[in-house]
Amino acid sequence: MLGATTAPAGPFLDVKKGVEHYDAMVWMKTKGISTGWKVSGGYEYRPLNAVNRDAMAAFLYRLAGSPKVSLPKASPFRDVKPGQEHYTAIIWAYQKGITTGWPDGTFRPTQSIKRDAMAAFLYRFAGEPKTSAASGSCFRDVSSNQQFAKEMCWMKNQGISTGWSDGTYRPLQSVKRDAMAAFLHRYDAKF
Repeated sequence: MLGATTAPAGPFLDVKKGVEHYDAMVWMKTKGISTGWKVSGGYEYRPLNAVNRDAMAAFLYRLAGSPKVSLPKASPFRDVKPGQEHYTAIIWAYQKGITTGWPDGTFRPTQSIKRDAMAAFLYRFAGEPKTSAASGSCFRDVSSNQQFAKEMCWMKNQGISTGWSDGTYRPLQSVKRDAMAAFLHRYDAKF
């Protein structure tokens, strides 16, 4: 029929059935971990956008069931203010030891989270489990003296991250939203 459109196969207009990590992105919406962005005609997930640090905190907070948080009188971070988007999730992540922020007292909420820091957040979220992984022996581009080497190796040993086909993890690259969905979906299946 001329001019007819088909409904999206899933909950996001920009996530078509058959794309990499499709099931994980649908799972994010179904579980209420990501709402996406409301646009004309529905919602977008924006799978190739980078995950910001505040969104990372929000994803983990929702994965934990959005627990009640005792909000402090003052923010522990000088760049995070009450009422700001994801404020409760950031405070929760701080209180749970999932994030410590930066030495200068900032959280940098709208900065994209790098793959190494994401591994650290997820490892702490898991309760910092003992791991038999030799730090730095898991990916070609992760050395044993590198920050968060243990956490990145834990991700691989748990099957949460497989890295790239060339054996790299690319720790200083920003995490894309489609990959984040895959990491959280795999994590949820294991823990």
